[in-house]
Amino acid sequence: MTTSASSSSRTTFVLGTLVAAAVVVVGVRHRATLGAGMHILRNAQTGWLGVAVLGTIGLLIAGTVSQLGAIPVRPSWRRLFGVQVAASFANQLLPGGVGGMAVNVRFLRRLGLTRSSALGAVGLNSLATGITHALLLGGVLLLVPGVVGSWTTGLPRPGVGVLTSLPAVAVLASVLLVLVAALVWRSRSASHPSRTSEGPSRASAVRNEVAQLARVLRDPRRAVQLWGGAASAGVLHGVILFAVLRSLGDGTTALTVVAIYLAASALSAVIPAPGAVGPLDLLLVAGLVALGATSPVAVAAVLGYRLVTVWLPLVPSALVFGVLVRRRLL
Repeated sequence: MTTSASSSSRTTFVLGTLVAAAVVVVGVRHRATLGAGMHILRNAQTGWLGVAVLGTIGLLIAGTVSQLGAIPVRPSWRRLFGVQVAASFANQLLPGGVGGMAVNVRFLRRLGLTRSSALGAVGLNSLATGITHALLLGGVLLLVPGVVGSWTTGLPRPGVGVLTSLPAVAVLASVLLVLVAALVWRSRSASHPSRTSEGPSRASAVRNEVAQLARVLRDPRRAVQLWGGAASAGVLHGVILFAVLRSLGDGTTALTVVAIYLAASALSAVIPAPGAVGPLDLLLVAGLVALGATSPVAVAAVLGYRLVTVWLPLVPSALVFGVLVRRRLL
């Protein structure tokens, strides 16, 4: 089992490294556009950037609320919020949100939950996030059907380059999805042999944990917290990107920007990159350009989005992480 887990970690690391290398190559090839985007961002309206910063704080609050709805205990809201801040730092170090999930599991174990209960609560929160994300994406695309057409038709415009070739990016993402799914299936099959030898006690424990999670879902207050917080997170990401675009003078509607974000994040989620940095950036730039933004403005918008959601909170979240570790809350 240890060998299989190590093999899976190595595979994820290799894939993540390849993705990072690909992003670097794209950045070097389009360094002129990248430089123009940085110049545009320096002249952004600070008022709209302030709205984006408030949206980032809202993301942490939404994460706290949804996690609170997924657990069978009532921890200090302030501590749980601090854990989400620390989790945002851990998410930038490991791909697929694994870092943030590990931080939350560790905190719940400190509260006295069993390992399976903690994993179940964090998994329930992750599941609710995925379901609400899919529902939001479907609903927004129905309201803004033009987004689908702009992403799936036409060739890149002359002079814009690979950043606008969304069909090519989508094909690449699909291939990576199949590859990652196959690797994950093989690694899990190897590392999770049949549990029948563990006897009735293990089966009884599993039933108890499932029943515990079912009780959480049947609680109206926790259900509202779980689903409301999860849905708010997806919308807030789009709102942040919209606010950054407005700071640059772009007039794309909020609903369209939210649709672009939800679609891009759904595709990038299958590619193992820390914090989805790289795949999400390219897909967001491609989506914005496909809707009519110039490449420099699209690049500036994504850089601004990363600035307020990742780079600015990085040091504070790292400090919070260190404080929680020293206080043995993690």
